[in-house]
Amino acid sequence: MSQSNEPAPAPAPGAPDAAVPAKKVKKIKDDSGGGGGVSGIFSKITRKLVWVFSGIIFAGIFFWGLIEIALFGPTPNVPIAGLVGKFSIDRFLLLAGIVALIPPALVYLAESKRRDSIDNNIPHLIRDIADAGRSGMTLTRSIEISAERDYGPLTKELKKLIAKISFRVPLERALQYFADATGTTLARRSSMLISEANKSGGDIQESMESVAKHVQEIQYLERKRRATLRPFIGVMYISFAVFLVTVYLLISSFFKQLANTDFGGGGTVGGVGFNFVSLPLDKITTVFLYMAMIEALFAGLVGGKMATGYLKDGLKHAILLMMICFVTFIFLI
Repeated sequence: MSQSNEPAPAPAPGAPDAAVPAKKVKKIKDDSGGGGGVSGIFSKITRKLVWVFSGIIFAGIFFWGLIEIALFGPTPNVPIAGLVGKFSIDRFLLLAGIVALIPPALVYLAESKRRDSIDNNIPHLIRDIADAGRSGMTLTRSIEISAERDYGPLTKELKKLIAKISFRVPLERALQYFADATGTTLARRSSMLISEANKSGGDIQESMESVAKHVQEIQYLERKRRATLRPFIGVMYISFAVFLVTVYLLISSFFKQLANTDFGGGGTVGGVGFNFVSLPLDKITTVFLYMAMIEALFAGLVGGKMATGYLKDGLKHAILLMMICFVTFIFLI
């Protein structure tokens, strides 16, 4: 029987894998920055290693506390930075927890700066794409021309985007990879708008200018929100400082006086018996310490959530407040 010589049907325009072999598409997915790509996996491994390092710090300070307690008793006097404070096992645990949170806070701070830099450069990128489209270039060519400029941390992801397009990955899919790699909400919205503009066709310059205007309005609203909520961060620090001063005066002027006063064994007032005993000043101080630590932790996290919209950005505020609280109670009260 003779075989049919009819040509194979052309791939559907909407099929994402039609222009790229299956093996090559899989490799592009593995090399992409988001959703299981090499950069995403490396970022996840880095975060896990940071938390492992924090665990090592916590264990080191805890064992140091055990050694101090074994050598000098249950409440040893420990000098730190020229100050001498009375420690116990719970206070060693608090110190270990505060110090162990510093490495993750530094990582989250670096991520926050990278995220802000990306969001600040996205309007410039879209505006440059619109300018390149004035000469009649296609959207893909306009992105390639714009990628030659410097947009901070966004430049690296643009190079990856151009590399995927050069492997004949559809622009919509490449933009999705780009949005996942940058990891910001504004980048995802901008990628979606660019993809829709490419699907609708028409004048690239007009479409990109509309996208740039929309992105600038989003950034304006975000800056306005941050400027509105920024005073609440100062209020948070001031209220916590007032709380610490109040506790300091309460313990030093009231509870210490009661603890050092000898009222005698007992007596009667109006026929009612009473008996005064010495107040456990250490326990009272510990209760106030725990209360202040809890307030510092949640105040810092809520402050970060209000300021940037990300709860993890409040970890730096929480660490600072908890460190101030710890130094005040251990070395000053």
